[in-house]
Amino acid sequence: MHIFRYLLLAALMCAVLAASGCTSSTGPSAPATTVPAAAPSVPLASLALAPSDIPAVYTLTESRQKTAADVSSLALELGWQAGYAVTYTNTSAASSDEGTIVQTITVYPVTGIPGITGVIDKQERLDSDMVFSDIPDPGVGDTSGGYVGKARADLVLKTDFSDPLAKEAAITENRPDVAELWFSKGSIFEVIRITGPGADIPTVTALARTAYAKIP
Repeated sequence: MHIFRYLLLAALMCAVLAASGCTSSTGPSAPATTVPAAAPSVPLASLALAPSDIPAVYTLTESRQKTAADVSSLALELGWQAGYAVTYTNTSAASSDEGTIVQTITVYPVTGIPGITGVIDKQERLDSDMVFSDIPDPGVGDTSGGYVGKARADLVLKTDFSDPLAKEAAITENRPDVAELWFSKGSIFEVIRITGPGADIPTVTALARTAYAKIP
């Protein structure tokens, strides 16, 4: 009789627990999801170098938002999200020595930025008429790199193929020096490129540090 009472009491307790929902089971945990880096909340235009940041001989000649139509298919494949660019031109110099400073600001997923830096470094150094040397680490950004390109000669001889019916003739082309530096912070990737007489390591490095300080 006592055994029967114990069994009946145990059955009643199990029924109460089941009805109250206190029983639980441990199932497999939900797989972790990777959330892409969100675009910065500040407008990209606010990250652009201002006239006061640029050497006085340069004048702002262009500033514009970039769209997907402005970038390559490879950039889109790597996750390009938005872009902005400004151009400063040394209008005080002779036309043959006119130089420019171009800042390009883009937004990519953080995972796509290493691919972008690899493409830039490879493509920009394909010009056999230039001698390239690396820029020392500027000490900015999650990743950075850059180079200086010097023309092998002031004048480069090339064949003019603009008129296929004309007799071949050699033409001359001035090759300005180039200094380019790129860096990233989070999802922001920037390139500072100087062409012309002002293309040197101190100038491009100083501009990159100024631009980096604008990123929140």
